[in-house]
Amino acid sequence: MITDSRGRRYNVEMQVANKRDMDKRARQYLFKLMEDGFLRRRQEYEELHAACVIFILPFDPKGKGLKRYSFVYTAKEDPSVELNDGSEIIYLNTKGTKGKVKPGLDDLYRLIEGKPTSNGKFISRVKETMNNYRRTEEWRKHVMNTEEVAEAAKQLGMEEGKKEGKKEGLITGVQNLISVLRDYGEDNQNILKQLKQKYGNTFSDKQLEDFLKQS
Repeated sequence: MITDSRGRRYNVEMQVANKRDMDKRARQYLFKLMEDGFLRRRQEYEELHAACVIFILPFDPKGKGLKRYSFVYTAKEDPSVELNDGSEIIYLNTKGTKGKVKPGLDDLYRLIEGKPTSNGKFISRVKETMNNYRRTEEWRKHVMNTEEVAEAAKQLGMEEGKKEGKKEGLITGVQNLISVLRDYGEDNQNILKQLKQKYGNTFSDKQLEDFLKQS
């Protein structure tokens, strides 16, 4: 949870798998932010600070191709009428092609997608923070426990398989797992080990090595 200089509260997370309950997950996080910021005695309602949940997603959550989906309460009868309670849920779609986002955020998208980035101040700070974090004990413990991440990527591949056919879906799962583990700082040796554990019964070692080289 992050609080800015104006007291606005944020929960920022990266979700690696497109789960069906993601919207309700976001609502739960938003409620927790609101609950933690409830008024004390003798405070006025105008003192309630804004609360915002931001999910960074390496997939398109709504299939509309937008780089950013911003959700606020609106009137069903007239969506242009907003409920100004200061709450918002934002999905940042790294796969998006429509709409505009700030250059720094676009750079972050490119970093997540494994594409070249600029040398701007924001992305340079992100890279420096990532490198520093990877030297910590917390990071080492996190990397040691990649089962949940791997299973999420595999599940995403299975979901894709329903649309594309079993083999194509499994290949998608392999590619997703490689991408996710690289985002988490794993080297090729450990990634290949995870691939063999998850997909060794389906693909040969040579095939998995080729997938890794091609990604």
